[in-house]
Amino acid sequence: MSDLWAIGDIHGELSTLRTLLQRARLTDFEDNWLGDGATLVFLGDLLDRGPDGAGVLHLARHLERQAAETGGRIVSLLGNHEVMLLAALRFRGPAHRIPGFLTSGLFEYWRQNGGQPRDLALLEPDDLEWLTARPALYRHADWLFCHADSAMYLDLGRDHEQVAQRVQALLTSGHSESWIEFLNAFAEREGYLGAQGPERADEMLGVFGGLKLAHGHTPVFVLQNVPSSPYVSPYLYANGKVLGLDSAMAYQKGAGFMVKLDADPGRLERPDATGVLESIYLTDILSAT
Repeated sequence: MSDLWAIGDIHGELSTLRTLLQRARLTDFEDNWLGDGATLVFLGDLLDRGPDGAGVLHLARHLERQAAETGGRIVSLLGNHEVMLLAALRFRGPAHRIPGFLTSGLFEYWRQNGGQPRDLALLEPDDLEWLTARPALYRHADWLFCHADSAMYLDLGRDHEQVAQRVQALLTSGHSESWIEFLNAFAEREGYLGAQGPERADEMLGVFGGLKLAHGHTPVFVLQNVPSSPYVSPYLYANGKVLGLDSAMAYQKGAGFMVKLDADPGRLERPDATGVLESIYLTDILSAT
């Protein structure tokens, strides 16, 4: 069985991403793919906040091409910041004001939420086409991957194809109101916390398949209600059904991790199974140098 890796919100932290990939032996020091038949899932939000979102996007695309040549696979999911950037470009003109949501238009909304004009200058038209084609959901073995810990996906459709069709319709819409509604739903968080969390996770897994769900979007320290720190770990919660993987690398200096996941259904079905085979932490790498 080929290796399965996942990493949460990178937000332009290219140096951290390169360090983690090299330590996982998925790439060499020149960013060439070494993972052979492994699958690597980026959970969305490649861009914004950090210093080089365009560089992160270009590395993901480069590895996508190289991995395919050796039987591997790179999956980059759609995050809300990808949607923000695309909306900012489509509606860069006069402000589209919606009471209670935007005060200065979609472009300024993107800027206010970490949008980096430098990224726009470095992105080519084919990069934007690639972003628009990102899947919202991905299932690998019995893992279901999505960006946000939100019920939004269930509102978009009742199977993977329906969700994909609905997202494409939204991302090609010329109506700013449709984009705003989508972004508003995408911004929701903490859908699997609390007493109803396990039930909501069961519904997601029942509709879209899988035994465990992995997401980014909400930093682990927020899910755990603890102070921000680089010393956070993947967070398994909702009765062991949901794994939070946003390490907040764009918010906390020295933060960042990626995980190797167990894709064996027999082991995942065990009540005590975390599903995490290995975690690689930037803090460990930095302390060893």
